[in-house]
Amino acid sequence: MWQLSGFAIGIVLGSFAKALADRSLNNRSFGGRSYCLNCKHKLQWYDLLPVLSYIFLVGKCRYCHKKVEIEYLLVEVGVGVLIGFLFFQSFNNLQFTIYNLQSIFNYQNLNFLITLILKTFFIVILITLFLTDLKKMFIPDRVILPAILIGLSLIIINTLLKIIYLYSDLSQSQIGRLLLPPHSPYFQRHALLIAQPLFISLGMGLLIGGFFMSLIIITRGKGMGGGDVKLGAFMGLMLGFPGSLIAIIGAFLTGAIFSIGLLIQGKKHFGESIPFGPFLVLGSLIALFWGNQIMNWYLHLSI
Repeated sequence: MWQLSGFAIGIVLGSFAKALADRSLNNRSFGGRSYCLNCKHKLQWYDLLPVLSYIFLVGKCRYCHKKVEIEYLLVEVGVGVLIGFLFFQSFNNLQFTIYNLQSIFNYQNLNFLITLILKTFFIVILITLFLTDLKKMFIPDRVILPAILIGLSLIIINTLLKIIYLYSDLSQSQIGRLLLPPHSPYFQRHALLIAQPLFISLGMGLLIGGFFMSLIIITRGKGMGGGDVKLGAFMGLMLGFPGSLIAIIGAFLTGAIFSIGLLIQGKKHFGESIPFGPFLVLGSLIALFWGNQIMNWYLHLSI
């Protein structure tokens, strides 16, 4: 049930990600009505139904009957599958009972909802940047910079929500009130513990962004571009530790395997550049969905 809801939401967000990528590549405004790239006819809402419009119109424009790129369908379905899987994982791990429904705005549900929105937002931005970097080796500032600010804002809101809940929970009992200031430093200590993931995420964003910047300096701009620096900072912020490290390792491994494959096939030669953004996206998705399992597997091996 939840995965189907996630898929339905995902195909809508996939259409949005595709439009965001296309408008970034063509330097078009993010506002305004969509139109057919062939006949320039403005599209109606029923022309823009994710997946359904493509199927019903047999992959053609309703007005000029020119073929529409299948990429639209693939992106919508792809994002639908990713968000559907995210919903499956998230709701499968949630202790969701009938009692939760009676207090839908309680702390646990709000925390869960914000986390789910944060992960969904992360996936949409990753797919948008995957498309732009794959096509033109371009990570647009007008996508990645607002994404960093929005991601940081959501993380701060979630952190504040946890601290407020701690204060509210303690103030409900006489013993708890004795643990609040000025009677005890208990609340301050635990508030700092709650804020620790936020500080770690900020640190990982700066660390990974700084690492990529150092690679640019060392290779004199041949190793990667400035967009990768911002994407790396975004990954560090959103995945924290150890997720962002798993993502970086995954990106370098998959990038190396893919590059060696191209060299063997003769499609690329030493010194030629390939976009690194898609591999950062792939590594990020691996870390987002299976980061905990990978970390547990690694720790089990090291024991």
